[in-house]
Amino acid sequence: MLTTLSTLLNAAKQEKKAVGAFNIYNLETILAVVEAANRLKSPVILSFGEGYFTHAPVETIASIVKEICTPLDIQVALHLDHAKELKSIARAIRAGFTSVMYDGSALPLSENIQKTKYIVEYAHAVGVSVEGELGYMNNEDGTCEEGLDLEKGYTRVRDAAQYVNCTGIDALAVAVGNAHGIYKGTPTLDFTRLDEIAQATTVPIVLHGCSGIPDDYIKKAVSLGVAKINVNTEISTGAVMAAREFLAKNTEKGLRFETLLMDARHTMSATVERFIKLLS
Repeated sequence: MLTTLSTLLNAAKQEKKAVGAFNIYNLETILAVVEAANRLKSPVILSFGEGYFTHAPVETIASIVKEICTPLDIQVALHLDHAKELKSIARAIRAGFTSVMYDGSALPLSENIQKTKYIVEYAHAVGVSVEGELGYMNNEDGTCEEGLDLEKGYTRVRDAAQYVNCTGIDALAVAVGNAHGIYKGTPTLDFTRLDEIAQATTVPIVLHGCSGIPDDYIKKAVSLGVAKINVNTEISTGAVMAAREFLAKNTEKGLRFETLLMDARHTMSATVERFIKLLS
């Protein structure tokens, strides 16, 4: 069944657990995530980014998710990820998304608060949850502006408290050393800062860029108040590697595309299952 992000995260925070948010782009990725969650009877978040609108209509994604998930006994949130445009948020809400993320992290604090507050009022009026972001991370595709010091963009504790109190968001995404894409070496998370943010705010904390973060780091982050972890790169790259291996092993002329997709789907589902177990 479909539910809101706040429903899932408030329950997870109470139980000192986290819910996995996994990126989806098409039918195969939706099935990969849902099948893993259903096997484990675990709640899950299906995350479709604003940047994917050119790959698939948001209305089509919402229709597929509703068709597949409505009959299930598990709770599923359909979440719009990293939206910077109100028109994208409005479009997703009209399509049936139960949660949206407004990404004003590159804006000055006052402007981020002002725009996030407006999104919260807009979304809450129709029962949709809102995730906000404070602190600077690299781009969603893993790239970073040359010469930019990401550590200077870490979420500040005082700003986090002000941002949460002034906007009314349901979840707060923070930057404490996490990053999008593939890490160059082992990431270093500022757990002291994370703990202080959790203590200074009242909403569940979100950690983006969790692909490649060691399992024990993720567990520690959850123990400090992180209730949602985002995973994309590890699933996506795993599917690409699986497809390459499949094509290398199967060279016959009669090879069919749907067989390749099924193999990649099973690989993605196994990765999702591993993360769900890690968070339980």
